[in-house]
Amino acid sequence: MLNSASPFSLPLPRGRRLRLPAARAGRRWTSGGQSVTEFALVFPIMVVLLLAVIDFSRVYTTMMSVESAAREAADYGTMYGAGKWDVGAPLDANVAEMQRRACVAASDLPDYKDADNNPSNGCENPAFSYCVSPANGSACLPVNAADHCADPLRDPPCTVTVTLTYDFHLVAPVNIQLNNVTIGFPSTITIQRESTFAITDIDLSPTP
Repeated sequence: MLNSASPFSLPLPRGRRLRLPAARAGRRWTSGGQSVTEFALVFPIMVVLLLAVIDFSRVYTTMMSVESAAREAADYGTMYGAGKWDVGAPLDANVAEMQRRACVAASDLPDYKDADNNPSNGCENPAFSYCVSPANGSACLPVNAADHCADPLRDPPCTVTVTLTYDFHLVAPVNIQLNNVTIGFPSTITIQRESTFAITDIDLSPTP
């Protein structure tokens, strides 16, 4: 214990300020520099996580849009008369309109691609394809006249499946290359959605 004669027990003169020891002041500056360093390390990770959340949302909405476009094409192709599936000019016109409707429905997608900006000639992204099944459980193949899918009295009716394949580019791909093997999320993912409808003989065109 300090006695009353100790110089450390004397009060400070007025107007004098108590200064922090040099070691304590150094610790204060070291703490501030450590916080800046930690923030610099964590900030890029936070940005990548934020972009990943944004990408996940974009992938989900894109899947819904691609599926809706496939449904639009399949719905049109199977309605308004089974005669549209007669092999030849009726079938060619029907398929061309199905593809045009799919491209128009998907034209608001961020990676939509149409070289000539004319959906009537089709589009490159998403890619369009279709096939026909003559009976439940049968293989889905190109149209075969022997299946009589254009017969409005056919029972059961043929079914048409429209498939759209869309290449989606991520905002924040996170991957590394090890021995020519990609680990992580790629920069581009392929979204494939399909829709199936039965060919009907519903014709809503005006009767002459």
